[in-house]
Amino acid sequence: MRYLNKIIFLNSADKSLPYAEVNLDGNTHFIGTQGVGKSTLLRAILFFYNANKQKLGIPREKKTFDEYYFPYPNSYIVYEVKTENGAFCVLALKSRGRVVFRFFEAEYKQSFFIDNDGKVFETWDKIRDNLGRINSTKKIDSYEEYRNVLYGNNKGLSNEFRKYALLESRQYQNIPSTITNVFLNTKLDAEFVKETIIKSLNEDDIKIDLETYKSHLRDFETELNDIQIWTDKNKSGQSNVENQAEKVSKFHSALKYLEKNKKELASQMGWALNNLKEKLPHIQERLRADELKKKNSEERLKDLDRTFEKKRDEIQKQIGIFTDKLKTIKSKKEEYEILNIIEIIKRVSKKDTLEIEKSNLSKEKDILTSEFIEIQQRYEALLKQYDNQFKEFENSKLKEKNNAKSHFVDFKDEISKQYDAIAESIRTQHEAELELAQSLVKEIENSISLQKISNAGVKNKRFFDREIEACQKEISDLKTRIVNADNAIIQAKKEQKNLEREGQLEETAIKAESERKIEKETEKQSKLKSQIADIDFKIENSKDSLYGWLNVEMPDWQNSIGQVIDDKLLFRQGLNPQKTNEDAPNFYGISIDLQEVDKEVKTISDYEQDKNVLKEQITEIQKSISALNANTDKELENLKIKFYKKIREQKDNVSEGEYVKNQSDNKLKAKGLELTEWVNKAKSEKEGVLQNIDNEINRLSEEKIKGEEKLELVKKHIDKQLKIKQKEKEAKIKSEELKFKGLSDEIGLQIKDFQLKIAVKIDDAKQQQKVDLNEKGANTKRISEIDLQMTEIDKELSFIENNRDKVAEYNKDKRELFDHEAEFKSRKSNNENLLETEKKKYEQQKSKLIQEIGIYNAQIETVTKALAAIDDDFNAFETFKNSEIFSSLEDFVNTYSEENKSEIRVSELINQINQAHYESKDRLTDLQEAVNRFVGYFQEKNLFNFKTKFISRDDYFDFADNLKEFIENNKILEYKKRVEERFAHIIQRIGKETNELISKEGEISQVVNEINKDFELRNFVGAIKKMELRTESSSNTIFQLLSEISKFNAENIFELGSTNLFSSIGQENKNEKAISYLRQLSKEMTNSGLKQVLLSDSFELQFKIVENDNDTGWVEKLTNVGSEGTDTLVKAMINIMLLNVFKERSTRKSKIDFSLHCMMDEIGKLHPNNVKGILKFANDRNILLINSSPTSYNASDYKYTYILLKDSKNKTTVKRLVAKK
Repeated sequence: MRYLNKIIFLNSADKSLPYAEVNLDGNTHFIGTQGVGKSTLLRAILFFYNANKQKLGIPREKKTFDEYYFPYPNSYIVYEVKTENGAFCVLALKSRGRVVFRFFEAEYKQSFFIDNDGKVFETWDKIRDNLGRINSTKKIDSYEEYRNVLYGNNKGLSNEFRKYALLESRQYQNIPSTITNVFLNTKLDAEFVKETIIKSLNEDDIKIDLETYKSHLRDFETELNDIQIWTDKNKSGQSNVENQAEKVSKFHSALKYLEKNKKELASQMGWALNNLKEKLPHIQERLRADELKKKNSEERLKDLDRTFEKKRDEIQKQIGIFTDKLKTIKSKKEEYEILNIIEIIKRVSKKDTLEIEKSNLSKEKDILTSEFIEIQQRYEALLKQYDNQFKEFENSKLKEKNNAKSHFVDFKDEISKQYDAIAESIRTQHEAELELAQSLVKEIENSISLQKISNAGVKNKRFFDREIEACQKEISDLKTRIVNADNAIIQAKKEQKNLEREGQLEETAIKAESERKIEKETEKQSKLKSQIADIDFKIENSKDSLYGWLNVEMPDWQNSIGQVIDDKLLFRQGLNPQKTNEDAPNFYGISIDLQEVDKEVKTISDYEQDKNVLKEQITEIQKSISALNANTDKELENLKIKFYKKIREQKDNVSEGEYVKNQSDNKLKAKGLELTEWVNKAKSEKEGVLQNIDNEINRLSEEKIKGEEKLELVKKHIDKQLKIKQKEKEAKIKSEELKFKGLSDEIGLQIKDFQLKIAVKIDDAKQQQKVDLNEKGANTKRISEIDLQMTEIDKELSFIENNRDKVAEYNKDKRELFDHEAEFKSRKSNNENLLETEKKKYEQQKSKLIQEIGIYNAQIETVTKALAAIDDDFNAFETFKNSEIFSSLEDFVNTYSEENKSEIRVSELINQINQAHYESKDRLTDLQEAVNRFVGYFQEKNLFNFKTKFISRDDYFDFADNLKEFIENNKILEYKKRVEERFAHIIQRIGKETNELISKEGEISQVVNEINKDFELRNFVGAIKKMELRTESSSNTIFQLLSEISKFNAENIFELGSTNLFSSIGQENKNEKAISYLRQLSKEMTNSGLKQVLLSDSFELQFKIVENDNDTGWVEKLTNVGSEGTDTLVKAMINIMLLNVFKERSTRKSKIDFSLHCMMDEIGKLHPNNVKGILKFANDRNILLINSSPTSYNASDYKYTYILLKDSKNKTTVKRLVAKK
């Protein structure tokens, strides 16, 4: 732990304190009546900490610190400092009239300073001898160096001093400042604490001198008004004058461009006319070629139709044949199915088996009846007779039936022939109607084909292609023109820049040469002014200086002391210096030989004369500088004239290029919109035409369907009539067939009846034969069975005989039809597929030909339009030749080159020439109006000598040229630049000085936060519930404005004043805002009357104390927190916290443990409990309190209590009353 342990006074305090030794290693209390020296002790202790005689609270009317505390050569104040390794002492003594310091490495002993006789040693040499081997330092006569040693700021200190540090910190200044401010101030309000914090941050006052700004801004308004007409902005933020000047320049450039453009367009038109003449034959030949190609494609389409129709008919015929056969197969199968042909075939197939079986039975019967041959033969003859009778009857009836059948067949054939003739008649009758319906369908199909051809043509057709190509070409030309204009602008600017650079180099050379000469003259002038200043100083101080004293007290001193008073003589040889006795003339006891010195000592009049000569020389130099400046201005003017014409030509090129670019940009936008419109129109038109074609195709398709339906109706009508006749035919055949069937059935019944009669006879004969055979002994039973079987076989053979032809017919149909059914189906399907393939092939080929014809149509239409456009262009030119414009441009039309190549149509070029002609008339009117409006801002006699009255066209052109020169040379900038640089300097200075104030805000806020935190961590008084400080934004109007200006300056550090590398586009607005700030500042300074702004004006400090139930709220002054003692307590606590915060802030990186002292008055106002509490409050923060008061209230609260007394000889004694261990 390091701390100030004690203070020792030797022959101090205005001779009133011969000796006193005061221990300070604990809380100390000085008591005594007024005037006994309590404050003397406190100031001496304070001097140990701040080493600043101006900040000890010594009134000006009193003796100085040196005079009061060190009245004798052997007056000393010794400060003993305890350290963790022992002790060292700081000795304050007077040397050459001022207090200095020495350190020695030992604790204090009286023997170091007082001899055995009780006398204090008179010199440091004796004290040093008495110290013996104890280390001591050299004299420290710089108080800053002393503080650096004491507080451990070792930078720049030699090693011998580093062990004498109370603490180690480079930022220690807050500690002595705070200890000082706590001791010197008695009041406690926001201003006091603010000043305490501020002074603890920096010993030097930080302030802004407003008087300086007032002087700078005095002529500010006047200078602004001189250029106000150019800087005034309208509602849109633009200068009306500059805008109007720009319009003049714009219309002037436009007029020059339009005249030039008309000539270029005329030459382009001449080239375009010649190009049309050369292109015309080629275009006509192309039309003929396209028409021939179209005709060939149409012939191929017709051939394709004929070929397809032929193939189609052949295939359809084959399909019809196989369809009929398949129908016949189906019909016959149905008939045979009804007959149950399979069963019939099965029964017919048994004929041979039945005949064999019948033969066998007949043989068996013959055997059985062989013995009875007579009976057998007799009855066989009878039976045969019966059989013959039946057959004869049957044959006659069958013949009758066959005749009827033959008649039916003949009738059927005749009816078929009749109805075939009727059907043919019906077909012939409706042939024209059928052909008409078919031809209608065919025509519709052809119309659909034509529409498809049109569709193909439309799809390949470029609608409004001339207009679109013209727009595209013009857009391309405009883009080329813009690129060329950009290149021309770049080239012109580059050339202009080169010329300007060349001019600037020459200008710089002229200025450099001039500045070099002026600098030499100025240097001479400065030296002369310095000499004049020296003479003025000598003359001004001649009465009070040694010079003046010598003139009064020592006549003729110039020849004695005046010869050696110059420092140069100290090193001059040949003066023979010698020591002399006091009676001999001497200069500080030395005599020298002055014969070698040749020096003249001047009088006041000599100095005045020298001064006048120097002034005349300065006048001549100023004339020379003026002449140099005039000559430089003349050279610069000549240089300006030299380069102006060349630069002006390039600027004109830039202006023309910009005009061309702007015009082309506008036209490009318009043409872009026009192109979009044409493209959209072409798209819409194409879509419309295609839609119409589609609609027409759909309509025709509907008509085709209707035609096909009508054709089908005709066919159905024919079929219907044919079916009716067929039904009539079938009805007649059926009727005849029914007749035949009736007759056939009747004949069948007759045959059957006759057969039954014969059968009865046969049966009777057989019965009789059986009887006869029985009588003869024959096996009649078996014979009967055989007869029965043979009868059945005969019936079956009869059936077979009747159906044999049907089976043969079936076999034939099976062979010719049924067995080929799959083949017929396959061939029908193949033909149907072939027909579909041929249709697709036909449609593909037809579609391709339709596309070709459509393309040729589109090409023919395009070429036809191109020929029409050429014809229109020739007609337009013939008309244009008769106009008044042509006569002025005829030479340019007839003289053209490839450079004038243009794809723009002649008619469009004529339109552009006419447009440029009439536009030039409009622009002349615009120029006249713009010039008149511009000069309307000025009086006839104006600052810039602008002409205000015009007569001819040339007057307006000349004025536009002059105005352009005025603007291009930026003459107004010379005025603006001077003002802007001036206000930029002011703004920057305000920013700098305000930032110096604002830069402390963070540190101040941190100090306040640390104070608040310190109280929260270590409070002791129960009554004080809460103590808090805070900073608020300053309410000072001027500081607020300065802060805004500072912020504005920081944001635009490179933007204000003249343009530089870092300037942005919005610099002008920022300059205007800066001017507005300065105007406002000037007004506020005038209204407020303030002369300066201090750091304390940059923020507001507020307290908040909660004592029991009394809450002060946020206030700037602490009054009536509680009792008077409570107010004192609060003040003491804040002071201690201030000191503690600064102590800890300054030694955060140091490992040294140390204590400080805080000197406070008014301790007697506190309640004894609060005295003890405040002592602990301070001690907890390693701060020892040293208080003073008239009396002691509770000595036990302090480690030391000293009473100060005065004796009858006004000598002060310091007596220790209490000393606690």
